[in-house]
Amino acid sequence: MSSSIATRPWTWAAGLMGLYVIGVLPSLGQSLLESHAFRQTQTAYTAVLYAERGIDLLRPPLPILGPPGFIPQEFPIFQAGGALLMSAGFGADLAMRLAGLAAFLGTAVAVFALARRLMTPAAALLALAAFVFNAHAWVYGRASLIEYLAAGGGVAFLYFASRWVDTAQGRHWVLALVAGCVATLVKITTGGFYLLPALLLRTREGRWGFQSPAVWAVVGGAAAIGLAWSAYAQGVRAETPASAFLSLQNQPAWLFGTIAQRLDPGEWRLPLVAMLMLTGSGLIVWAPMAVLQARRVTQSTFAVVVLGVAVAIPLVMFNLYVVHDYYYAAIAPLFAIAIGLGVDWLIAHRARAWAKRTMVGLAGAWVATLIGLFGSWSIIYGTPPEEDRALRVSTYIAEHSDPDDWVIQRGMGWNPSFLYYARRQGIAVPDHDGFQDTSTIDLDDILTDPRLGPEITCDLAGSCVVTEP
Repeated sequence: MSSSIATRPWTWAAGLMGLYVIGVLPSLGQSLLESHAFRQTQTAYTAVLYAERGIDLLRPPLPILGPPGFIPQEFPIFQAGGALLMSAGFGADLAMRLAGLAAFLGTAVAVFALARRLMTPAAALLALAAFVFNAHAWVYGRASLIEYLAAGGGVAFLYFASRWVDTAQGRHWVLALVAGCVATLVKITTGGFYLLPALLLRTREGRWGFQSPAVWAVVGGAAAIGLAWSAYAQGVRAETPASAFLSLQNQPAWLFGTIAQRLDPGEWRLPLVAMLMLTGSGLIVWAPMAVLQARRVTQSTFAVVVLGVAVAIPLVMFNLYVVHDYYYAAIAPLFAIAIGLGVDWLIAHRARAWAKRTMVGLAGAWVATLIGLFGSWSIIYGTPPEEDRALRVSTYIAEHSDPDDWVIQRGMGWNPSFLYYARRQGIAVPDHDGFQDTSTIDLDDILTDPRLGPEITCDLAGSCVVTEP
């Protein structure tokens, strides 16, 4: 088997990804309500409108905070892909899950490609296995989310940048730039971090990446493209008055959190659970072994910094990673790389009894973690608990409004799920949640807009009443 892995690593990699697809295949018909429905349906709504009206990448429609209904955040590559699948005949929810699955598998390919440059074929395969066979991947690798497209672009950037410094072939530089732009356009708060390790690559001439104009050009080019889109998108969002709370100046606490949060042990519950998912409860063992092995590879400083990025992203963007577990898709590839490096370190010491015991213990811990977290990933196989209520509310909205109405949806906060399934435009009246500051929004003035109405208020039980404008 070891010789087969060495000679046909991509065949084995394809087999691992195929097993993942077989495992999640029964879940692809599920609605977008099983986890973080607000974000899944928000992403899907733009894709639906693209399929109906045509794709406009510069003004992606998202009519959930009132007219004119253009609220760009990420550059809508993912949504455009979903729209193309819908145009090919797939239902909306299925199309978005297929788009999410394609992004996840693309990221898996990039993870394996980068792992092959940093470790032995066997360790690279185990890195890939760690990436696809964990509770987090099982839920979010087939979700209507942009996260894996951004992370995959980042990993591909690292792969092609490392290839370029070794070969000096222009095509690798161009591919690194394209991948880096995908990462920063889709999500600057993910892609921006992935650019940094390239500055610590060593070129064939023995210079650091930060001493090379070409490396600065690829890093700076990708960063500039992402920042330019973010600035442009903020300008378009400003056309929708109720989206003011999404402006960058109103989001520091939402993005970064506070020092007090970082010092509060209770705030670390979700990060710790995510670490359990991504490392098979073995973080405390994998981390030092990965660092020790990273220092032994050819591009050792680069490899160590890649591991550091996995730590830096959640620490800097702390509140995002405390509130939403799907954000961990951004660092899941880096945790997989760390596990692969740790495996290589164990392989190098396999003659020692303690190394063999560690291998067995980590494998057992991984299986035990999957079993122990069964409730967190098995949700993909059933009917989401939220589905009945969400569809009842959506049906009520659709039955008590016309397709051209701008519905005022109250009682559910800024949650587009109900407008998405009702196929209605409107304003999901946002609530102040302590982080995203909605105090700057004059809702009383906004809701006097004669284009808005009817007003529909629903409670948490899914009972709704309508007040005509």
